[in-house]
Amino acid sequence: MNVLKRSFLLIIISILFTAVMVACGGDEGSEEASTTNTDENDVTEETNEPSEEEEGESDSDSESEAETMDPVTLSLADFAPAPHPIQREIFPEWAAAIEEATDGLVTIEMYPGGSLLGSGDIYPGVESGLADIGHDVSGYNPGRLPVLNSLYSGGLEYRNSAVSSHVAKDVVEQLNPEELQDTEIMFIYGIAPGLLMTSEPVRSLEDLEGMQIRASGTNVATLEALGATPVAMPVTEAYESMSRGIVDGSLLPADTLRSFNLAEVTNYVTHSSLIYTTINYVTMNKDVWDSFPSHIQEAIREVNEQAFEHSIEVFTREVEDSLQYAIDEHGVEEIFLTEEEEARWLDRLVDMIDLRIEELNDAGLDGEDIMNQLVELTKKYNEELGE
Repeated sequence: MNVLKRSFLLIIISILFTAVMVACGGDEGSEEASTTNTDENDVTEETNEPSEEEEGESDSDSESEAETMDPVTLSLADFAPAPHPIQREIFPEWAAAIEEATDGLVTIEMYPGGSLLGSGDIYPGVESGLADIGHDVSGYNPGRLPVLNSLYSGGLEYRNSAVSSHVAKDVVEQLNPEELQDTEIMFIYGIAPGLLMTSEPVRSLEDLEGMQIRASGTNVATLEALGATPVAMPVTEAYESMSRGIVDGSLLPADTLRSFNLAEVTNYVTHSSLIYTTINYVTMNKDVWDSFPSHIQEAIREVNEQAFEHSIEVFTREVEDSLQYAIDEHGVEEIFLTEEEEARWLDRLVDMIDLRIEELNDAGLDGEDIMNQLVELTKKYNEELGE
């Protein structure tokens, strides 16, 4: 009996001991499992947090994605014919440079000679999206571009194309006229001085009196002040009008003697730095420009600066070469006004600046400020760049 009691007691003790050991083992397993799970969670959390390098790559990828664009081909409407220096030399290099600078994303297709838009229709055509880019003479839109056309005012002296171009560029950048805010100017340039190209010689105001002279923009008022009868028309109509005797001559820069074949219908050219400049612009549709990523815009701006300088080089050369061509190939005679006669012309033109101030004021602009700046700019660049 005692033996049974002791055996039974040993069995109970063994069971209790086993239960305690199992319980202890379970706690250690749970603790190990808990530790393992914690470690795994830590690894997972560390894995989900990107490194600084990965964050930089992610930001770069996002920026790159935001700055990408599909390739585009832009139309360029131009009044000038294919043989014109802008089409023959400047635009091909400009377009090629833009294509290279944008890694082929922006290409340009030319429409010269008014094949897409004609003179006077180009600025509003670019603004409305009929063309992506346009090249025209500001004088064909005198009411639409009053500040640019103020550069044409008689009495302002432009000794060469470099002077005219730099004055125009400063006007765009410093005055930033409201009239240009609905397109994006690519580059602008001037051609000066102008010539009176006539069938009969003009050596004095008396010779010019009553002659019908083709003109545009503010040049109309200049010719009126000198006693001529201005006939407003685009340069593209000058050849036929002169050849048929509809007009007695044209007021234009010397490059047109060759680029528009006007040497064939001109007998005399009269020089004066007081009566003419022409301002040409190349501008882009605003929505098209705004659709470009910033790095594409910056690349195009850099090319535009090169095109501005190139334009000065080309038209300085063209003015000289075209005049010599007219003399050598067509027997055109040059006339230079005497100092006394030049002073008489200036006396006729001295009030033109005041007249322009009034016209600008009537248009809601600060005419005195605009014209004062033009006077200062022409003086500055004639001293720096005039020959």
